[in-house]
Amino acid sequence: MPTIGHDNTYLALESEQSTLLIDCAGSPLLKLQLAGIEPSRLEYVILTHRHPDHIYGFPALMLGLWLLGCRTLVQVFGERETLRAAQALLDIFHPTEEWPEFCPPAYHEVQLKENSLVLDLPDLLVTASPAAHIIPSLMIKILNKASGRTVVYSGDTAPCESLVRLAHGADVLIHEASGEYTGHSSATQAGQIAQRAGVKTLYLIHYPALTTNLNALLAQAREEFTGEVELARDFATCEF
Repeated sequence: MPTIGHDNTYLALESEQSTLLIDCAGSPLLKLQLAGIEPSRLEYVILTHRHPDHIYGFPALMLGLWLLGCRTLVQVFGERETLRAAQALLDIFHPTEEWPEFCPPAYHEVQLKENSLVLDLPDLLVTASPAAHIIPSLMIKILNKASGRTVVYSGDTAPCESLVRLAHGADVLIHEASGEYTGHSSATQAGQIAQRAGVKTLYLIHYPALTTNLNALLAQAREEFTGEVELARDFATCEF
């Protein structure tokens, strides 16, 4: 649940050459501007799965880019069901018929298998593995080719061996901490995955900020993980 100062989860990734958005919740154009990212630079959108809190801002994103006069092709990546849902959401508004000079996004299916290629850019390599969620969902790994450093985002998932493999030796693991129920993970379980994967830093994300003692959440993860543990907060930055 979003709260004041803590929105649904989505991540922006900016390098010298590329700008990506991972998932797309509410007011994406506003959030990009508040994060200091020029919206017209956005070229790639990766959607982890089709639940509303991860894709409901997609039509607003495309509308905003059109209103700003952006005519650069936006490329959207996700597994098949996610892409169908995103396209259906956008098509409700008939953009190709009603928005003059609208440039429709290009949709690219990501295979639901371990270490599937998402994007191979001059500066970044993005791969994905299937999550253990309620519906088909992706976990994302980003390699900075210049530094050799990696960040892994769990998306929504229960603990799974494929995440341990994907995150093995990563510099940063951004792991959900919704709670220990079907298709999700607790802070304790996130700490266990981070420890087994041998990552350097763990960020807890997708946690219920409205009802949770955040200090207790950190303590639970720190009981299991010997590395650094932080809470992911809106507009926080992580360089890698």
